[in-house]
Amino acid sequence: MNLDSAIFYSHDIQKVIPFYLDILGFTLDYQNERFVSFQFPNGAKLGIKNQTDEREQPGFQTVFIEVEGIEEVYRAIQGKGIQIYKELIEKPWGKEFSILDPDENKVLYIERIKEKS
Repeated sequence: MNLDSAIFYSHDIQKVIPFYLDILGFTLDYQNERFVSFQFPNGAKLGIKNQTDEREQPGFQTVFIEVEGIEEVYRAIQGKGIQIYKELIEKPWGKEFSILDPDENKVLYIERIKEKS
């Protein structure tokens, strides 16, 4: 069993599309006036939907993005002028930092410690 996709909710998807496409470099998978989907290299998708129901609250979701070379990713994000929500820190399992999208949904970048063989 594999997770196919997750959905963030947005007050205005037209404001978040440039953030994910142009700033974070995600790949556009699908788009209409109320929904947009981005695809990751591993095939997983992140959908962003305009809020249409009171349970669909923007700003309370988190997506984890696993990367290699997190220090370079961190510097690249800083170089694009994106405000860092949580600075790069080391944890027992690896490293992480996070940013917020225009709707204040959290994008958390992680790099796990590679096991020695």
